[in-house]
Amino acid sequence: MIKDSRRIGDDDMTGWSAMAGTHRFTVPDDYYAQQLAEALASYGFAHVTARSSPSGGWVVIAVDDGPYAVDPIGHRTIEAVGRAAALIAQQYGGYPDGGSRFDVSGLPSERGSSDPIVCVNPGARPPMPNVVLVEPPPAATLALTPDHAEDAPIDLSGLDEIPWNELSHAHGDAEEIPGLIRALADPFGEWGETLDELFGDDLLHQGTCYSATAPALPFLTRLIVSGAVPARQRLDLYVWLLVAAGRRADGVLADADRATVAGRSPEPAAWSLDVHRAVGEQLPALVTRWELEPPAVRFVLAGLAALYPHHGRRIGDRISIMAEEFDGTQPGAYLRLAEALVHGRDQEALTAATGIVAWEDGLEPEWLDGTDVPAPVRAGHVLAEGALHALSSSQVGAGDS
Repeated sequence: MIKDSRRIGDDDMTGWSAMAGTHRFTVPDDYYAQQLAEALASYGFAHVTARSSPSGGWVVIAVDDGPYAVDPIGHRTIEAVGRAAALIAQQYGGYPDGGSRFDVSGLPSERGSSDPIVCVNPGARPPMPNVVLVEPPPAATLALTPDHAEDAPIDLSGLDEIPWNELSHAHGDAEEIPGLIRALADPFGEWGETLDELFGDDLLHQGTCYSATAPALPFLTRLIVSGAVPARQRLDLYVWLLVAAGRRADGVLADADRATVAGRSPEPAAWSLDVHRAVGEQLPALVTRWELEPPAVRFVLAGLAALYPHHGRRIGDRISIMAEEFDGTQPGAYLRLAEALVHGRDQEALTAATGIVAWEDGLEPEWLDGTDVPAPVRAGHVLAEGALHALSSSQVGAGDS
């Protein structure tokens, strides 16, 4: 069983005895492919191949025999080996372009290949970095009380004035989007299923933004500020706003290696900049709700405020108070990071983000690499992604009546 992603869940690794994998790089042409393949073999990869790519350039694949432990330390170690190999690839005009992870039983017993470039170094192994994951701080209770929702109107004016049939989402044109937004406003509707279809399936499918994503976001704020939506559902809306806001940084970080090789600045993915701006336009209305929201919602709102410090500074002191309240816990670590970002303390934010990555195995250490990416973007991505981990591991809603 071979997996083509860099993050594999525990369920996907059931039955694995140990882990091996591949590191894949793209280079401009066959000359650089030959040079990189030889360099990676000399570095310690036992089998490296290269071939032309239908999308342009050449693909160089280094087989990493491992074995690596099937645990977070093993994942961090093989990823660190891949990052070291990526630095070598940069010297030959290359950048990382994926890879795979699989059980060591999937390693071929024979090393033949029909690829035009093959370099071997039998019995070799690349240098193994010393990776340490520290013990995480304890989780905490993030209450969803006190809360009050009333039978109040929800302003969805302008929804039908947007040309949804000219916009698109993950599965085609977006003409059904207004119906899904209206379904969220129905107190007797299927909230979870509707929200999952709207964002999980359509507007932010697998973290990708579309032309219809940004126009839909202001209506989440309309739902939040209406007073008609209970706290647990408001929390869902804040979470999707945080996910949307983080797409810009995710695209920039994903492009960082290509940009370094090309000698340009990293660029966000398509539509993610519009989405980021759309969320930012909601912040003035959302930060005024700090005193009205219960702790679980405030926690996510603090993360949003930190990504937009020009708006978020209005509640900077309140974030500091909450960070003190949850000091020493997982939510407290993210609140300290949010506090640093919202006050523009970039080095403090990077230090806080580095500390979180040392214990949160669901986060990628390479997000903190890349000097071409501004520090607030790198630290902010750790916050946007990691805060959701902390939210899922904390006891949310304790004390609900």
